[in-house]
Amino acid sequence: MTPQTEARPEPRPEAQPAAPAAAGPAPAAGPGSPAWWRARYAERDRRRPRQGGLTLDRITAGALELADREGLEALTMRRLGDHLQVRHTSLYRHVASREELLIETVDHMLGEIRLPSLDGDWRAGLEAGAREFRRVLAAHPAVVPLLTAGQLLGPNALRAREHALAELLAHGWAPRPAVHVYLTVTHFVIGAAVLDSAGAARTAAQRAAMAELFASLSPRTHPVVHRHAELLNSLDPQAEFDFGLRTLLRGLENPHTEEAPS
Repeated sequence: MTPQTEARPEPRPEAQPAAPAAAGPAPAAGPGSPAWWRARYAERDRRRPRQGGLTLDRITAGALELADREGLEALTMRRLGDHLQVRHTSLYRHVASREELLIETVDHMLGEIRLPSLDGDWRAGLEAGAREFRRVLAAHPAVVPLLTAGQLLGPNALRAREHALAELLAHGWAPRPAVHVYLTVTHFVIGAAVLDSAGAARTAAQRAAMAELFASLSPRTHPVVHRHAELLNSLDPQAEFDFGLRTLLRGLENPHTEEAPS
């Protein structure tokens, strides 16, 4: 495939994966912030796509493919240009840095979510939506840590937010508790996925090793952990997720007032 011929801005240095921040929060207008997204939406409204040219959707789709195949650390502007068979400098017309690329790639991933209907039983609809969200995150574990890098305010994230809140309101929920329900379920799914991708998910061998450790503890100092060593490591991440989601949804009532849950 012949690289696209486009204007070539000055190459920009590759941004390396950021180390965990020890200082305060990122600047308010940084990539992923509300101000940044607002500027992105305004820019998209003004820009006219070039006929047959490189698009943001093609860039983020390629970035997701590359991250799935080679991991997040391999996702650099230069490597992505090679993957798409374009000059990497042409990517900067659409994303100003690797950080912006990562934020947009997360939103592209969220576009894979198939939004369920909450017709009839809103609990069943919320459960189906949560499982669909988890399915997409499980398909792209390398990208999951980026969910906490910026606020989920891209077009696909807003599409899911709009859908869930509209369905809850249609089922008689008052606005304030509907927002609480949406955020609670969303954060539960994200939290479970982040823990799994960070290594909290355990293989059968790892669970057996932990059970052996717990069983070796003194029953005088850890009587409960010692007694239930096998049970503590018998559930896999999917079983833990299923139990947590069912428990969460069963605890929800259907309030019709504006009062937030206490």
